[in-house]
Amino acid sequence: MRFAIISDIHANWEALTAVLEEIDNAKVDQTICLGDLVGYYANPNECLQIIRERNITCIAGNHDRAAAGLTEPTWFWPAAKEAIYWTRKHLTEDNRKFLEQLPITRCVQNRFRVVHASLSPEPNEDTYVSSMEVLRDCFEKLKELSPPVNICLFGHTHHGVAYESKAGVISVLKEAKLRLCQDALYMINPGSVGQPRDHDPRAAFLIFDADDQIVEFHRVLYDESSCRRKAAAEGLLCETSLFSRCQKGLEVCKNVLTGRRGKR
Repeated sequence: MRFAIISDIHANWEALTAVLEEIDNAKVDQTICLGDLVGYYANPNECLQIIRERNITCIAGNHDRAAAGLTEPTWFWPAAKEAIYWTRKHLTEDNRKFLEQLPITRCVQNRFRVVHASLSPEPNEDTYVSSMEVLRDCFEKLKELSPPVNICLFGHTHHGVAYESKAGVISVLKEAKLRLCQDALYMINPGSVGQPRDHDPRAAFLIFDADDQIVEFHRVLYDESSCRRKAAAEGLLCETSLFSRCQKGLEVCKNVLTGRRGKR
């Protein structure tokens, strides 16, 4: 069975539709979203309409829970916080309820686990996998969860990456196409559809062939200028703030590799 894995759409309609077109061409069996459907950009209802019409399996991200009113964006950076308040004003009630009801984590067909942010200390939507310590804790938690699976797919950092733990040794797998091992554990991030933070502006997603245990990372061009124009018209997300956030996304990934703890 082939799964398309998407994450961190952030109300970017142009990126989402471009990614879904590629997914349709790839003929997958099921699409799963790892959260943060809304926030930052100006098309939350349009993106949620597509998600709901396609019956895409979703879990909640920190922006989704804040937009639904389940949490407050107290610790969000300023542009993210303003976008949450804007999104709350513009969400339809049906879409707010949809976000409100999303779970924090799922186990998909007893094949793999999905979570927006981190498995540690418990599956959650707001802890960055930003240090080797957190990554090790995630692998330990993955071994404890039931039903037993060896793969967890996560988002939140906006940075596509695959971590492997084999015989207690953690490695970063850099290939765009990976064959997974049954005797290893994996924490895999598809990257962000709506706001990549790895200096590649193309929308990111991955395809996971669960039968052959193959993961393929993909990037897609989309109409960035249209997305930015609509956001700017609503007073959302200035470019200098976005650049700063992209830099922080790169730092998060580097901190994991060097063992330094990242900052929220």
